[in-house]
Amino acid sequence: MPPLPLSSFSVSSNFCTEENVSECILYINQELSSLCFPPIFQNSDNIHDLDAVVALNNIFDLLQLHRRAVGMMEEMEVEQLKSSSDLHYQHLTNSRLKDQLELSKKENMRLHERERQLETNLKSLQNCLKDTKEEVQRLQGIIASRATQYNHDIKRREREHNRVKERLNQLLIAKKENKQGMEVLNYVGRSDGRRCLWKTGKTESRHEGDMYKTLLNEFDNRQRELMVENIELKKVLQQMKREMVGVLNSKEMSQKKEKQSNDIDQSTLQTNSDEDELLKGHPEMSCDHAREKLTNSIRQQWRKLKHHVERLDSQASMVQDGDSEEVISKQLHEEEMERLKLEIQQCKEFIQTQQQLLQQQLNTPCDEETAAVLNDSYMLEEKERLKEEWKVFEEQRKNFEMERRNFTEAAIRLGHEVLKRKSCCMLSKLGVHEKIYSYTYHKIYEI
Repeated sequence: MPPLPLSSFSVSSNFCTEENVSECILYINQELSSLCFPPIFQNSDNIHDLDAVVALNNIFDLLQLHRRAVGMMEEMEVEQLKSSSDLHYQHLTNSRLKDQLELSKKENMRLHERERQLETNLKSLQNCLKDTKEEVQRLQGIIASRATQYNHDIKRREREHNRVKERLNQLLIAKKENKQGMEVLNYVGRSDGRRCLWKTGKTESRHEGDMYKTLLNEFDNRQRELMVENIELKKVLQQMKREMVGVLNSKEMSQKKEKQSNDIDQSTLQTNSDEDELLKGHPEMSCDHAREKLTNSIRQQWRKLKHHVERLDSQASMVQDGDSEEVISKQLHEEEMERLKLEIQQCKEFIQTQQQLLQQQLNTPCDEETAAVLNDSYMLEEKERLKEEWKVFEEQRKNFEMERRNFTEAAIRLGHEVLKRKSCCMLSKLGVHEKIYSYTYHKIYEI
């Protein structure tokens, strides 16, 4: 039988009244049976059949159930508090992770923007490198064309020199083979009224000796001037080398404008055209003035090359300052170093060709008849000088070999002496240790 609903009882009155005693007993028994407790009334019609032991046990069990339910409720409240705190912590963690996600998105966008800027800078640098390579190729073509032109000029001068030499030999042979002819009558006298000397072999040889002396003096003077000029050009070349090393080793370079590259290219072209005009035109210009012009032009070209390298270094430093984590690859650095070495070698070759041309221009004879004599004397002096330098070199080499042999022998002797000293020291130490050991052994034995 199902338990009676509580709505059947009056809410305003008590639970049990005189009229509904049987119903209350029946309800209590049903509730106890539903809770797995034994009924406290044996008969629902008689109130006096109450079992006190069963009632007390049921009341105690109900109290235990109530206490257990209260404990479980407290535990559930604690669990609820823990879960609420965990939920709050999860909410905070979620909000923090959302903030971190936003920051990471912003950082990602910033890195993408930086990557785009670096790509644009890399493209600009690649374009600049391409332009410089094209400029180098153009300059190499110009230098090659000038080299061919210089070679043609040298060959032409050699042919002229050979023709003049052959002509001089022919004149000398014709002069020797010329026979004595008739004297010219009514010879015009000298302006001072003195009588002219007879043309004899002695006077002609004396005049020829004086001519050779003057020619040799002029040749010596020209050689000294060329030596001074060569020393000056060597100083300029050494200065250029030092400055190039300083430029390549320097880490902080001043930033230059982009406009300067065009100015450098135009000024380089203008300087090259000026040098062509200097080398080709105005043969009547003095040697000192030409030397000064050449030195100044070389220095100007070096300054422009230096500014160009500084501009490239400043661009590279700007890229490095923009992103310190980005580093130039080793391959690009080696390519740049190779390109700079090639440019230095080209500058050296250009300076050497200019020196040769200037030397040829200075060695152009004032008189075509004396060119062969000057060249022959110059070649003889060069041969003598080379022989002397070779002798000095051989002596220095022999001295160096003797010094090296003496040094090796001294090093070997020193090594043997050091080994002997070490062996003596070790033997002396071993002897001292043996004496100490024998002394202690005797003392212990006596004790």
